[in-house]
Amino acid sequence: MAGRFEIRVSGRLSDRARAAFPGLAVEEVPAETVLTGWSQDDDDVHGVLDRIQSLGLELVSLRQTQDPDEG
Repeated sequence: MAGRFEIRVSGRLSDRARAAFPGLAVEEVPAETVLTGWSQDDDDVHGVLDRIQSLGLELVSLRQTQDPDEG
């Protein structure tokens, strides 16, 4: 999954949890937190998913998104 991606997790992230995702944009929306970033390959995304699991966060969705400059 190379390219831009969006991961949604349930609830709000603590400061500690936010610090676990350097390089990702973190946005709070009603009832969820959205993590957005870029990956070079599947390993990048799997690393983020591993951190989500280790923090005990509930994964809502994962999707690859289009680069806004490509639209």
